[in-house]
Amino acid sequence: MSQLTFAQQLRQLRKARGLTQRELAGSGLSVSYVSLLEAGKRSPTPETVQILAQALSCEVSDLMEPGLGGQPLSLVLAQADLALEAGQVTTALDRFEQVLAAGQDSPELTRRARLGQAQSLQRAGRLIEAAKVYERCVRLGEADPANEASLQVYVGWCRCLYELGELVRAAEVGKDALAEFDAAQARESELSIRLIATVAAVRIELGDLREAERLLDDGLERASRVKSPTARDSILWNASSVAYERGRFQQALELSEEALRIFRGSSNGPYLGRLLGARGYLLLRCDPPRVDEAYECLTEALDHLAEAADPVDKAYVFTELCYVHLARGDNAQAISAAQDAHHLLGPTAILEAARATTALAVALTGDGQHERAKDLFTEAATVLDRLGATRHAARAWVELAHALVRTGRLEEAVTAFDNAARAVNIDDPRWRQRGN
Repeated sequence: MSQLTFAQQLRQLRKARGLTQRELAGSGLSVSYVSLLEAGKRSPTPETVQILAQALSCEVSDLMEPGLGGQPLSLVLAQADLALEAGQVTTALDRFEQVLAAGQDSPELTRRARLGQAQSLQRAGRLIEAAKVYERCVRLGEADPANEASLQVYVGWCRCLYELGELVRAAEVGKDALAEFDAAQARESELSIRLIATVAAVRIELGDLREAERLLDDGLERASRVKSPTARDSILWNASSVAYERGRFQQALELSEEALRIFRGSSNGPYLGRLLGARGYLLLRCDPPRVDEAYECLTEALDHLAEAADPVDKAYVFTELCYVHLARGDNAQAISAAQDAHHLLGPTAILEAARATTALAVALTGDGQHERAKDLFTEAATVLDRLGATRHAARAWVELAHALVRTGRLEEAVTAFDNAARAVNIDDPRWRQRGN
């Protein structure tokens, strides 16, 4: 019996006792749930295992699955979920992979463990591996529009591609996913609205503000029907980015403030940390910049991102802290913050690394290291151009142009400004101030 899965052992024991599924279910469980357990399409809780063992007049150990120290795979999976939530990424990944190795005969366990594996890899900064696992979930048909976990697969996959700098592919994956869920009438949920917000964020990065606005309007309408504050919050957060890109700075701040107000007091620290980081970004780009408020937002963001957060989110905040220190005239602290951002990022987080490189180049310019700064500006802007991240590419070229102007290299500065114009037409008060 030790070589059988939970589903197989349950089925065999029930038949050996001469019980029907209805008799096994008794008053504590539904017949349909017992049927799903025997088919391997549901995972029992420890409490359910106790109820079943009592109904079968057997020991709990008789229903335990092999290979994991006598623990049911469902319990190991629950432990993995808790470890991931607590930020114990290595422990979580190890347990998810144990379940994958031992639970081949349980489709539901395998589906959940593979999703957890992808999320753990993503949180560990192993983005290429995570993207491959997410894609495998889709290729194996595990991303079923009828299954809510499928939305987590697509949200995770899109975000991995975004962070890897594969913006066009992220947009294509997101578009196909939204069409698939629409066809299955499965977009009326909190997770579906998060997917819409994720795809809108990719569109913003690509400079396609019209499509981003269309998606966000759709998402806001759906959020009002779902009546989910978190879903509405994710839409408002991205809408504030669109407003900023449109030059509507006050509206951008109001939207970000509303998003924060909705989520204050939430137990989801990493998500609140991301919101605070985004608001810090906007406060720095007011005219004039609200530097002290930005600093408060960003340091609070780091508190919320301290343990269980994605390293890319932390790096984003350190990059913005670099600009805070620059605004305060502290180049040494600015350089340190930009370097902290780089240390957090692995080699695969290309988009965020290019942003951190731009910030470091600005700080080095203020420190008089002009040649090294020029090389970093050019490196970052070229990478961003190649990724299609038009708004960040343009800003990197503009930063380089201003640095060249300050050192009297006007012909090179003109070329940098031309490159910025080719990337995208921007209107950022921070750049105007540097040009004065």
